[in-house]
Amino acid sequence: MEYQKVKVPQYLHKPYQVLFFEVDELLALVLVFVLALFFGGIFWVLIIPFVYLLSYLKKRFPRGYIRHLFYALGLIKLKNSPTYFENEFFE
Repeated sequence: MEYQKVKVPQYLHKPYQVLFFEVDELLALVLVFVLALFFGGIFWVLIIPFVYLLSYLKKRFPRGYIRHLFYALGLIKLKNSPTYFENEFFE
């Protein structure tokens, strides 16, 4: 029987980091940077405040807050759930 080598992080509860950014913060940084490259203007100014706001929200509120905030704004749909604006629904 052969075993596959799998890399296990030293601390399982800590997310991966690149420099001092977690993966989702780095993704947000790259997204705003790409928008700044395409559109220019105000997006260059928004790079640092956007990443700072994202990290602030992650530290201040519980896990899943940003996803539920996007759901409340109507930007995403949560799996197996009604839309945010439904008053009544039957299971």
